Order: sequence, then structure tokens, then C-alpha cells
Amino acid sequence: MPAYELVVFDCDGVLVDSERITNQIFVDVLNEEGIPARIEEMARHFVGHSLEQCMDIIARIYGRRPGADFLARYRPRRDAALRKGLQPVPGIEQVLRQLQLPHCVASNSSAAKVREMLDITGLRPYFHDRIFSASDLGKPKPAPDVYLRAAESQGVKPSDCLVIEDTDVGVTAAVAAGMRVCAYTGTMEASRLLKAGAVQTVDNMLLLPDIINRDVEE
Repeated sequence: MPAYELVVFDCDGVLVDSERITNQIFVDVLNEEGIPARIEEMARHFVGHSLEQCMDIIARIYGRRPGADFLARYRPRRDAALRKGLQPVPGIEQVLRQLQLPHCVASNSSAAKVREMLDITGLRPYFHDRIFSASDLGKPKPAPDVYLRAAESQGVKPSDCLVIEDTDVGVTAAVAAGMRVCAYTGTMEASRLLKAGAVQTVDNMLLLPDIINRDVEE
């Protein structure tokens, strides 16, 4: 029998290659406000967090919060850049084509945003409406709520879920939910993901099918 009954994918950095696009826009808008953020700081401090959490992080690191209109200026530019240049993470569509186990998405982004990104990249048919949003729940990762909701909605115990994540924040959330995590190293280094609780890492999405389909006896 399969080792897992449900595969739960994060979205940004796992299904869609959005981080490089959104990080640059985020830095550009911060710099326009005179906040000296650098692209090299994004993975270290911000990636994996909700936008609301990022506002608090900015205040802690740079000593002041962005202006009240920051998100109103950031979101349209981010969305335009994503519509123009967003692509699937390399190899992930081949993985989804082969995947026979039930699967869904659990993201910090709003469900509407996840649907839009999956539509842009052509991945939406692999998930239909099996999309769960921590933002919509009001409990962003590293809280485990979105992963618990995904498992409950699909009728699967957390211990029978495999999560595919790419940030330490997401790994922490999934581990807190009682799930096993295979982490993709496209966003941050393997040591950081393992320290957060991932049971293993991969640097190539095409390695996932063997991990997902591994038998319990192994």
C-alpha cells in the first residue's frame, strides 16, 4: 500500500516559480520608500511569510513600517509582473501528470490568488477547487491550521499526508500539523529546511514521484 494517502503542495516556489518575481517587486517598492532592502535578504527574512507578517518583519529589521499605501502600490505591480512572466516550477507539471494519489494545495496566499497563478501557469486542472488558504483562514503559516484544514477536508489523517514545501516557515507549519515534509531547495538551502523538520530535501522536482510512491515497507 502507498506510504501516503494525500499529497499537499505549497504553491509559491513549489508549483509556480513566483518568488524571484515577487521578491524583486517587493524590494523595488521598499526602496522607493527609502527602506534599504536588498534582494539577498528576501529568503533570509521574508519568504514563506504572509504579507501582513512581512510588514511586522520590515518594522523589526529596518526600524519603521512601510507607508499605509504600500500594499496598494505593491500588489498591482506584483500581479502585472506575474501575469507577464510566471512559469511553473521546472519539472512540477511532469510530477502532477504522473501523480495518482489525491492531492491539493495549501498556501499562505488567498485562494483567489492561488487560482489565478495556477490558471496563468496551466496547472489549475490538476487541482480544480482543492485549494486551501491560510490567508482566508486568518491563520498564516507557521500556524498549522491550513494543513489541518486540507487534511480534514479530504478525509485524511495528518499522519497520512506528505507535504511538499520550499520554506522553513511552511515546513514548520506542516510538521506542527503532524505531517511529513519533503522540501524542495529551489528557495532556500537544504540545511535550513531540515532544521525546520523536513524529513528529506530534493533539488529536482523530477525526484518526487519515487518519494511519493515509496511503499510503507521501505
